[in-house]
Amino acid sequence: MRAYEYRSIYAEDVRYVARYSDDPIWPPRVRAYGGPTEPTHFETAAKFARAAVRLMIPVSLLLVLLGSAFLHADDFLPLQWAPGSFRSAGLAIGDLILPGCWYCVLLTNRRYGPGYALAHLLAATVVALAVIAFNPGGIDQWAMTMPAITGRAVLSFGAAFVSANFVGITVFDAARGPRWWMAPLVGSIAASYVFSAIYFPAAFAGVYERWPDSATAHLVVFTGMSVVLLVPYWLLRPAMRPIDGLNGY
Repeated sequence: MRAYEYRSIYAEDVRYVARYSDDPIWPPRVRAYGGPTEPTHFETAAKFARAAVRLMIPVSLLLVLLGSAFLHADDFLPLQWAPGSFRSAGLAIGDLILPGCWYCVLLTNRRYGPGYALAHLLAATVVALAVIAFNPGGIDQWAMTMPAITGRAVLSFGAAFVSANFVGITVFDAARGPRWWMAPLVGSIAASYVFSAIYFPAAFAGVYERWPDSATAHLVVFTGMSVVLLVPYWLLRPAMRPIDGLNGY
């Protein structure tokens, strides 16, 4: 009798929120009937095919946003009214587009989870590298028309972009919860901080002495855009409900 009462009290004190579809399964799959069965080759191939189909549109959208950010890297914003540090920071239309890349990956994270979000990022990176590898002449000609973009800046951008999105994916997944705005906001701001901390010193240290001011100005813009982009994120939430989660987290 005491054991039954103890279990009842203990059960009432437990606080647990199921986040994934496998959480409420009993008995757990790892212990049920000897454990999970090994997937067949067909099931493995079908899983990869399903993941590829799911990521086709997100990867294409990320590449479009990334290409747009590069194409508008020299379209500087008219900031005559802004403080001197902002006017000399080289802020361009591309800097307004770049946080959209964070949100594109974060929407995939919301819908399919961090594994798919990481695959989304890696797939877009591989496609971008393939374009550069198979058409180096065209890339060189394109870069020559944009004096603000150098080879060092491109390499620094790639490293900063991948690192920023990886941190954004991790932070977003850790911040999932009933406050819908918390995960995308902190994930995007974390990505903005990491990008600014890596890109500007890697691209401009030793070449442009005022790169810390430029990094600070860009970080302010990225943070502001992270807040603004909560609006389209909120509008897309009904269409991007988590398929592997519960309670819309």
